[in-house]
Amino acid sequence: MIWRYPDQRQPVVALLGPRQSGKTTMLRSLSQGCGSTVVHAHLDFHENPLDPVSAAALVAFQMMRGWDTLRRSPVFHRFALGLLALNENLEADRSRATDQIKGLIHQYTRNTRRGRFAIRLEEAVDATVDVVVTGALSPLVQGQAREVATAVRERARPVIGSLLQSTARWGLRDALRWHVGIPEAEAAGSLDALIRLSSASRSAAVGPLLAAFLADAKDQAERHPALRSSCSCELPEEYAGRAARHDHAWVLFVDGAQTPAGRRFLAALVAARIRNEQNEPGSGAAADPLVVLAACDQWQPEWTTRWCEPWRTTPLPDTPQRRVPLLSRATRTRWTRQDEAGAGPDPASAAHYWYPVWLDPMSEERVSYLTDDPAPLAAPVPASVVHALTGGHWGAAIALQEQRESTPPDAETGVPDRPLPAVVDASGRPLWSRALETSLPEGLAAPAPEWTNPPPAVLAAAYLADMRTADDPRVPQDIADLPRSLELLRRNLWVSTFFHRPSRIREVGWGEADRPPVLHPWLSRCALTALSAATPAGAPAAAADGERPADPWHDVFTRQARALASVAATHNGAGLAREEQQLFYDLALGKFAPVAEALAGRFDRDHRAWVRLLDYLASAPCRLVHEQSAHESYALLLAGIEQTGRDVVAVATAKLLALLWLYNDPLTERSRRWDAQIEEGFERLSHNSRLLDVSALQQAGALFA
Repeated sequence: MIWRYPDQRQPVVALLGPRQSGKTTMLRSLSQGCGSTVVHAHLDFHENPLDPVSAAALVAFQMMRGWDTLRRSPVFHRFALGLLALNENLEADRSRATDQIKGLIHQYTRNTRRGRFAIRLEEAVDATVDVVVTGALSPLVQGQAREVATAVRERARPVIGSLLQSTARWGLRDALRWHVGIPEAEAAGSLDALIRLSSASRSAAVGPLLAAFLADAKDQAERHPALRSSCSCELPEEYAGRAARHDHAWVLFVDGAQTPAGRRFLAALVAARIRNEQNEPGSGAAADPLVVLAACDQWQPEWTTRWCEPWRTTPLPDTPQRRVPLLSRATRTRWTRQDEAGAGPDPASAAHYWYPVWLDPMSEERVSYLTDDPAPLAAPVPASVVHALTGGHWGAAIALQEQRESTPPDAETGVPDRPLPAVVDASGRPLWSRALETSLPEGLAAPAPEWTNPPPAVLAAAYLADMRTADDPRVPQDIADLPRSLELLRRNLWVSTFFHRPSRIREVGWGEADRPPVLHPWLSRCALTALSAATPAGAPAAAADGERPADPWHDVFTRQARALASVAATHNGAGLAREEQQLFYDLALGKFAPVAEALAGRFDRDHRAWVRLLDYLASAPCRLVHEQSAHESYALLLAGIEQTGRDVVAVATAKLLALLWLYNDPLTERSRRWDAQIEEGFERLSHNSRLLDVSALQQAGALFA
C-alpha cells in the first residue's frame, strides 16, 4: 500500500475495530516501521483536537525533517504562503495591504533554503565590494573620487541584495502562480489572491489551504523522488531486479478519527483532493503521494455506498458494495476496482476515496506473549482459552493480565478457570463489570449488581447469541430497546462477521456459507456472565413456599424464545426452522436431555443437515461453565446416560452434543481426550446409520483425529 506509482490516487484507509482493539498500537508500530525511509507524520485527535488548518500545519512541520531517501527536506511553499496571509491582519487601505503581503513574501523568502543561501551570498558579495572600494582602490582614489566610490558602495548593497533575493523568490513562482489559479482568486494577481485569502474566514480558508498542502506534497514527490539506494524496504522474493524499483507514498497516521475534530479534518482533506481533481481534470492533480491510515471505531454511513457493513453477511444486491477486507489482505488492487466502468457512483464523491479495512485480531501466540508474566501469580489461564475469550482483542488481553496480577498466588482454584467473576479492585467489582464499563459504547450502560429489569446491553447480548437472529432484519418489538441497542453495537463495530469463531464441523454442515455476524466474544461473555450472576433488585434468595427464586437467565431466554416464535409466526416462518430455534433456546435454558433426544430422532434423515443442526444447537449459550469447570459440567450432563437403556445413536448423540456444546464456550480448553471421544462418537454414528451416504459423519469425525 505504501508503494507509489505516477498519476495514482491514494486512499484514505479507515482502520476499523471496536474500542481498545489495538488500533493505536498498530499505528505506532507502523510509524516506527517507516523510520527515516518513508515520509510520514502522526496526528492524535484524542490528545490534540486541532482544527483542520492547525492539523495540516502540524503535519507539514513533522514532514519537513530530514529523510534518508530524500536529497532535500520537503517544503510546503503554497501552504505556507496561504497560512501567512490567513494569519495576517491587513490594513484597510489597499496599497498598505499590498505592502504587507509583499513584506510577508519577502520575510518568508529570506527564511527559505534559497533565501538563506542568498543572504550568505549577499554577505560575501558585500564583503568583496568593501574590499574593492576601501582596499584595492584606496591608494589611487583620493578626495571627492573616494567619496563617490563610497556612495556607490552604499547604493550597491541593497541592489545586490534585492537581485539575489529575487533569485530566491524565483523558487516560489509556482507557489504564487498556484494561488492565482484557485477559484477564490477569480483570476486576480498573486498579491491580490493572497489578500483575498487573508480576508476570508478561517472556515472558508480550509479548502484552499488543504488543497495547497496536497499540491505541495505532490510537487515535492514529483520533483524530488526518493533515492532508491537508501530504501530499507524488505522486498519479497518475487520483487527482484527491475520489479524492485518503486517510490514510496507519504503516510499520515491519524488516531481518533471518529472524534469531531478528526472527522472535520479527514472530511476537509478528502474535499481538498476532490477540489484539486476538479480544478485540473485529467492532469493527475489528485494524485498526491499522501496515504492516510486513520483509526476508526465507528462505521460511517457514507461508506455504505461502496462497502458492505461488517455486520452484514452479504453485500446488498444490485449495488457496487464490496466486502471490507482484513488489513493483512488489503491491497491497492482491491481498492482501485471501484474505478472500473460501472463499479459505483460518481467517482468525485467522498466515498470514492475511502478504503475501510478491518484490523486483524491478535494471534494466539501474540495474546500469549502479551499476557505472559513470570511473576508468581495464581495458575494462569491457558493461552488457547485467553485467545478464545478475548477474541484477539488487545484491551481484553490487557484486562486479563491485570486481573492475573491482582490475584494472590493462594487464590482458590476456581478463579483461574473463571476469570470474569473474579474481583479486580477493592470495591469488590468483578472483571466482567469493569470490562463492560470500558467497552460498551456511549448510550449503553453497564449492568449494575442488581436490577429491576434486564439492561438493554444484556438483552442485546442474549439476542445476538443466536446466530440466526444476528442477520435477521425482523427484530422483535417485545424486547425493550433492542433495535436501539443493536444499532449502537453495530455502529461501534462490536457486531461483525469477523468475530465469528467457526467450529471445526461448521464447514461440513454449512459448506462455504458466509459467516454470520456475531457479538464480539469478549463483550458477549461479559454480558452473559452478568446475566448468570444477576439478582433482581429486592428478590429474596429463596421463595417462602419452596418455589425456586426468580432467575434472570431463565426469564430473559424464555421471553426471547417466545418473542422470536411470535415474529416467525407473523411472517409465516418455516415450521422446521422454528422447531430448531426452539431447541436452541431449550438448550440455553439447560434442558439438555430433551434436546439430545430430539436431535437423535432426526439422525436418519439427512446427515449433512443433521451435522448443521448439531453445530447450530452447540452454539447455544452454556450457563454451566459460568458456575463450574468444563469437566464437571460434562459429568453432570451425562450422568447415567448409558444406564437409561438408550440405543447407540441416542447415547452417541448425547455425548457429541455435550462435548461440542462445552467446546463452543471460550472457557473450555481443547483436550486430546475430548477430541478422541468426539471422533469415536461420529464413528459410532456412521456405523449405526440407516442411510447409505455417511460421508458427512466421516468428514466431521476426521476433523478431530
